[in-house]
Amino acid sequence: MADVLDIHELRFDGPDRLVVEAVVDQMVLTRPGSHIDPPEWGPALCRGSMHFSSEDLMPATDAQLKQMLGYRIDDWAPVDLTDFFDFGADD
Repeated sequence: MADVLDIHELRFDGPDRLVVEAVVDQMVLTRPGSHIDPPEWGPALCRGSMHFSSEDLMPATDAQLKQMLGYRIDDWAPVDLTDFFDFGADD
């Protein structure tokens, strides 16, 4: 189960595929391990998807929605943020 901290976007891609962008905890390495300390992991903006049928019920609260997404989505992948920023490209 993933720990969804914040939901940025929910959208349907087709009739029953829900695509989610959310901040998910423990997704990227923030500090490599050493001989003394273990590696540390932190949150990242991620994208994942799940099958959402007409029998599924949308949770009543944001907390319940985050929990449902954490349980149901198993393909979370960090979003490449370099697409959103211009790192010195010539105009």
